[in-house]
Amino acid sequence: MNNRQTLTGGDPAEGSDDRPTLTIGLLWHTFFSENLGVGALTIANSSLIAQAVEKAGYRPVFRVIGPRGELDYGSECAHEHDFTNIGYKALANPFSDLHRAIRSCDIAFDIGAGDSFSDIYPWARYNLILGIKVATKMAGVPLVLSPQTIGPFFSKRARVGAKAVMQISNHVWARDEMSYALLEEMDVAGKSSLTTDVAFALPFETPADKESRDLSGGNIKVGLNVSAYLYRHGDVPTDNIRLAANYKELVDSILQRLSSDERYEVHLVPHVLIQSRAYDDDYDMALELQRRFPEAIVPPRFNGPSDAKSYIAALDLLLGSRMHATIAAISSNTAVIPLAFSRKFNGLYGSLNYRWNADLTKQSNEEVLGKLEAALADLPRVRAEAVAANAEAQKRLGVYRDYLDTRISELVANRV
Repeated sequence: MNNRQTLTGGDPAEGSDDRPTLTIGLLWHTFFSENLGVGALTIANSSLIAQAVEKAGYRPVFRVIGPRGELDYGSECAHEHDFTNIGYKALANPFSDLHRAIRSCDIAFDIGAGDSFSDIYPWARYNLILGIKVATKMAGVPLVLSPQTIGPFFSKRARVGAKAVMQISNHVWARDEMSYALLEEMDVAGKSSLTTDVAFALPFETPADKESRDLSGGNIKVGLNVSAYLYRHGDVPTDNIRLAANYKELVDSILQRLSSDERYEVHLVPHVLIQSRAYDDDYDMALELQRRFPEAIVPPRFNGPSDAKSYIAALDLLLGSRMHATIAAISSNTAVIPLAFSRKFNGLYGSLNYRWNADLTKQSNEEVLGKLEAALADLPRVRAEAVAANAEAQKRLGVYRDYLDTRISELVANRV
């Protein structure tokens, strides 16, 4: 079976670009994920890498290697690319499309789908996470672990495997202090660096009135990103998510509070669009909530991560449980209250000194609702703090940009 699919991005005339090409592997990236957060990582990271490649006088060609989903937003990538599906059979077969794609690369960047470099997920997935890195190094392709959450690693076997693949990587990037501290603990900090989430570089359209809005009056646009997975948690298999808050009751209370006040225009903002699994489909969840709160606005299904971010950028405040929905907010200078269900939120927002993160693993519904009231009482201040946090994130991302410029320049120099 052929698992390779060509998805040429952009619309340059064929043959119009005569620059030499550099082939870049994007491991555990995808333009097909129903989770727009994974797509945001792919589009943003490809954009950052492409800038470095073009500075070096080359044209980037991306080999996107990751899981295949139901959506297709490859058109949001402006550069030539194709896609190869990751799977055990392909990994085990050295003559598969997967191995051919890897061998064709000049360098590979593995982002681990953002937070999958951990044994919090099933072993089958974790073994693939490790295996693709080993296959890349066996092919003689330089391997960089792009900014991601590192760990946690609960078992000794997982930790040993993680350390082994990091040791064979050329460089490891952590997107938060908690991950970087784990790298130091595992004695791989010597080839590691700290930055932030690459989704802070995701392109979007800025509303024309963004800077001139009066956030002290009425007609405040408040978005609520509800995780269908968390809301319907009782209907899905057991996992390691343990919340102090009652998520379903919290969401209902937030909607009741906002809907009862005519100053607020409520938007239900999906960020995982997976129609084949209703329990995890934020869009289906939004429609269900809209039936109970008919004044709430549900946007059309987004075409991709940049489309979603542009919608979020037009809001005045977002409360969200999908981390990359909240990153879309803060990176577009939009006030945000993350409704955090895991340490990846705490690590990211703690590193940016952003104090509006609501930790649902420790805080009660009353505490979270109190934080919402405090934000609504002084929304201009919350937005100012979001702008400051975004500035810090962009500064941190500059370290990764500089590394890409240097690494690509070295790669090109070695080809001459």
